[in-house]
Amino acid sequence: MVPTEVVERVDVDTSPRVRPIFVRPEATGPVAPPRFLSVRGKTNWTRVAVLMTAGALPVSAIPLYVLGLVPMTYSALAVVVLMLVKAVLIRQGSAEGWWAGRGMAAGLVAVTAYDALRLPMSYLVGVWPDFIPRIGGWIVGSNHANAPIGYLWRYLGDGGGIAVAFFVLCGALLNVRPTLVRSHPMALALGYGVFIWLGLIATVVLPPRGEEMLFVPTAVILALSLLGHLIYGAVLGIFLSRHVRHADTAAHATPTTTRRTLPTQRTDSTPATPPPGQR
Repeated sequence: MVPTEVVERVDVDTSPRVRPIFVRPEATGPVAPPRFLSVRGKTNWTRVAVLMTAGALPVSAIPLYVLGLVPMTYSALAVVVLMLVKAVLIRQGSAEGWWAGRGMAAGLVAVTAYDALRLPMSYLVGVWPDFIPRIGGWIVGSNHANAPIGYLWRYLGDGGGIAVAFFVLCGALLNVRPTLVRSHPMALALGYGVFIWLGLIATVVLPPRGEEMLFVPTAVILALSLLGHLIYGAVLGIFLSRHVRHADTAAHATPTTTRRTLPTQRTDSTPATPPPGQR
């Protein structure tokens, strides 16, 4: 009798780990899920409130000063602290920080486009007095104009800040009322520009010293300032439309899996070695 060797087969799970990836329709291959999707549907309203306050405070400080409620020097200290907090939240990479960073970039472009209209009207045509240097003097507690500080405040504070507040709010609304943002992002942004303009005009008209401290609201200045705020809102709308499309594309990406084959793992193309006695 020929002795037979008995081989016991033991099943060992040697499958490599499976990690999720996302595939976009226009992509040539798998891509990692965007950071802002990790908390989609779970808005952190504390972060939203902090970022919106940090964005809105610089522009809100002007009417507070014109009304005689809060000195600009005090507001400036609060603005600096909140801007540092805002920078930290943006760097953390949360969904709210992602929208805040995009809002800051959009706001800087938008206020530059606004000033492309305003500055020639102020210094070449002379129909629109420039009160921004005066704000710089208020910030440092001086009665003299300070253009560098005033324009630093205008760009990083006003122009960038109110865009941060708008974008963070829109990002939060995408989790609560997504249709409101997706359907008409340009109309939302233009409406926001008009809202900011109404706040400016109220700051000039309502306080007793508003016209003296800022400017006299003639028909020409009212028309130009409204046009400038519409330009500002239109630029925000262009950026918002682009980012909403980007967010929607990422949100509808197809989840799939991928396996990494270890060098020692047997693949289908590698023939199995038969047990001894069956060769």
